[in-house]
Amino acid sequence: MKLNQLEMLIHLAEVGSVQAVAERMHRTQAAVSMALKNLEQEAGFKLLDRSGYRLALTQRGQQFLRQASEVIRQNQRLQSLTQQLRTGAEPQLRISYDYTCAPAVLFPALQQLQQTFPATELLLSGDSQLRSLRKIRDGEAELALCPWLPVFRQHGDFETVRVRPFELLIVVAPALLQQAGLVDPAAIHPAAIKVSRQDLLDLPMLIPQNQDVGIDLDIILRMPGQQRIRVNDSITQRELLLAGMGWGIIPGDLVGDAIAQQMLRPIDIPGFINQVNLEVHMVRSAERLAGPAERLIWQYFAGAHGDTSSDASGEY
Repeated sequence: MKLNQLEMLIHLAEVGSVQAVAERMHRTQAAVSMALKNLEQEAGFKLLDRSGYRLALTQRGQQFLRQASEVIRQNQRLQSLTQQLRTGAEPQLRISYDYTCAPAVLFPALQQLQQTFPATELLLSGDSQLRSLRKIRDGEAELALCPWLPVFRQHGDFETVRVRPFELLIVVAPALLQQAGLVDPAAIHPAAIKVSRQDLLDLPMLIPQNQDVGIDLDIILRMPGQQRIRVNDSITQRELLLAGMGWGIIPGDLVGDAIAQQMLRPIDIPGFINQVNLEVHMVRSAERLAGPAERLIWQYFAGAHGDTSSDASGEY
């Protein structure tokens, strides 16, 4: 049995189709189908039930999958250990951060890493929504900084440590409300502007284009029938908010300065949700051995908060 055959079976259990496995592993469908058939022949019993619309594991296949997953985890650990023994610290450390999280929180830890492991190259990448976690799952990054929800555990075997609170606020440019005749200029001084839900229906709403974060803002906000402007990153959303192009829900870290300068103001919608409170976590795979540079970053945050967990989360 080959490791790539076991990996195909693991992916198939997650996605349920040969085509999706082929796309994920960058193989042809024919190659995946043949590899799975060969695996069944070597096993000597049926692993897959092909009678339904989606491929499913047989009962024996499910037992086989559990052991196959452990073989893959052991192989990943062995590869990590081999790399560490060969080179010492990792030649590269890949860190992904969600666009909604200000990466500046990483800088003190990265400065320590530069001093301790100057030969380790840092690769930082901004990613939207769940792509950071998928990079961890698929071995394309060692660490990820992102908002965390328990539902994310369905995407992989993760360990997490809390980094900081994460708050989503509903905000608007006061000038937009004044233009719409919804507030008097003298009414913009309180901490939050009271606006009725009905009044907001007449204003454009700025909302993320890809709601792949475990939170469906359309369901939470329940604002049907209004004009929407969808954007694919929070930085663009911030600029549109500042330009008075609409109102929207956005990470508090990205608009704190604008709120302090009264360029944007929180909206208080009577009887309605006005903010979402989560947590930003540092995330890594529980299936790999961490190298020295990765451990340094991890311990920086674990030491600061002392609440490392494999299933921690905020509430909303």
